[in-house]
Amino acid sequence: MKAPIVARRLALAAAGALAMPAQHAIAQSLASRIEAVRDGTVEMTYASRAGICGDGDNVVRFGRVTHILPGSTSYGRYDDWRECVRGPVRVSIGRSSGEVISVRTRIADRGSRRDDVTDLGTVSTTDAARYFLALAPSLGERNAQYAIAAAAFADSVDIVPDLGRLVRRDDVRRSTRESAVFWIASFDDNTVSPMLRGFVTDERLDMEIRGSAIIALGRDEISAEDVEFLRRFYPTANEHLKDKIFLAVHNSDDPKVSRWLSSVVTDGNEPMEVRRQALFWMGQGHGPLTDLTRLYDQVQEHTLREHFTFVLSQRHESGAVDKLIDIARSDSDRDIRRQAFFWLGQSKDERARQFLREVLVK
Repeated sequence: MKAPIVARRLALAAAGALAMPAQHAIAQSLASRIEAVRDGTVEMTYASRAGICGDGDNVVRFGRVTHILPGSTSYGRYDDWRECVRGPVRVSIGRSSGEVISVRTRIADRGSRRDDVTDLGTVSTTDAARYFLALAPSLGERNAQYAIAAAAFADSVDIVPDLGRLVRRDDVRRSTRESAVFWIASFDDNTVSPMLRGFVTDERLDMEIRGSAIIALGRDEISAEDVEFLRRFYPTANEHLKDKIFLAVHNSDDPKVSRWLSSVVTDGNEPMEVRRQALFWMGQGHGPLTDLTRLYDQVQEHTLREHFTFVLSQRHESGAVDKLIDIARSDSDRDIRRQAFFWLGQSKDERARQFLREVLVK
């Protein structure tokens, strides 16, 4: 090999050796830059996941899911919310005596202009996600939820395995682990459902954690595979987990789910509270109203029939009003008729009002 070529390669290798520690130092510097601020506020921004927008405060929308940070969530359409702005993640960290005392996470926030704020500018999404995941276990409930959200909002960072490990740490407060379960379900990854199912069946985990995993399986739209998994798991579940299963499967469009919930309602071997919950979630689901109205004549227990009038009142189809009117007219139980009248009185349906006027005139 010619000497000039050798010299050039040695020079390139030396330059690479000098550059690698520098890059490593940059990657490792986020925590040290934050810790350099003993008292005050540290802010940073980084790229957010595709599809996320926010109001610059505590409301963040991701697909059909709206989060009101730190811990509230709702599902569905929010077309009337016009101030959902796409933008980077901005996190503010409060520091006192060298310790983190607060974390606040926002999307599309313009940031603070106060003189006492140390703005780190734009940082690496990977560095930010790893920092907040490492920080979360040491924080109180609200701050931990903001920290995990800060990691979950980071663009192009695979944190599902890290969140899974956090869920299984019994030295971390339950609310933090439940938050980790919730955010695992937000990722479109083929490892997510198997991981959540593993939490559900793991008897070493806290019952609340297992319940959170069941709800996570049913988040927004539940797959047919997850419905079948929960139905197979159901016979071994206690009452607490059975209620979570009903909640998880009720949004399924599969008519078999409605029929299965109906079978639970009529099962005299089930505890009454389980049957009541199955009835409630059947009413909240997408199953045909005819399945629900037909079920009324199959139950005889006073508690269930009384609860039935409430469940019908939550449906907005005209057939639900028709069934309530029929119960108010002809049910043999006076108390049940009274409950039907009460819920008809709460209805805005004109036929309900007309029926009540007719009764009052007689």
